[in-house]
Amino acid sequence: MDFINQQVYNNGSYINLQIPKFCPQCGAVNNPETIILSKQNIKTSDKNELVISASHHCNACNKSHFTIQVESTGGSYLAKSVYPETQPSLLPEEIYELSPRFVKIYGDSEAAEQRGATELAGTGYRSALEILIKDYALKYSEDGKDTISKLNLANAIGKYFKGEFFSAAEVVRLLGNDYTHWEKKYDFKLEQLKAYLNVFIDHVKVQIMLKEPIVSTKKN
Repeated sequence: MDFINQQVYNNGSYINLQIPKFCPQCGAVNNPETIILSKQNIKTSDKNELVISASHHCNACNKSHFTIQVESTGGSYLAKSVYPETQPSLLPEEIYELSPRFVKIYGDSEAAEQRGATELAGTGYRSALEILIKDYALKYSEDGKDTISKLNLANAIGKYFKGEFFSAAEVVRLLGNDYTHWEKKYDFKLEQLKAYLNVFIDHVKVQIMLKEPIVSTKKN
């Protein structure tokens, strides 16, 4: 997890705390309202240290995250613990609106990845891809829910996406299969699967923007 510094006023003076660079709750760039919850000397191993606990209220999602910090030099602290401990990516707003379930599964998969559970994460990212493709097809294709639900992932990719964006989705499917099937076929890192999935997410965002421009593009 990446950190930035935040200056906080406390008991007549300013102190420098470390806070997550991105909100652990929503993934937005972090600029929270910080409150010092406690400040006390605690004996840790063979020495006494000044320890602060703090809450950080995110202005983007209106949720709080928390840190425990230890004084490093006069007036400056280092974060030793963060809750929640994972840090989600901030996905495009268009994706949130199109496929809330995709966002949930993607976030759960990312949390598993950050905890080191790469097998679960790989399976989750593949499942998330299928949800996103079928939600996209339900909204923008002429096919109904019954037709779309009967398609396996390979057929859904081939039917609704072409060219290089078919390739991005197909890479995620093939690599994701290695996490869901007994026998692995490819030598790759989870980060590579996720990179192709993010390329595909960006493509879906662009397609939504083109299909639903914020102003009318029709000539009067």
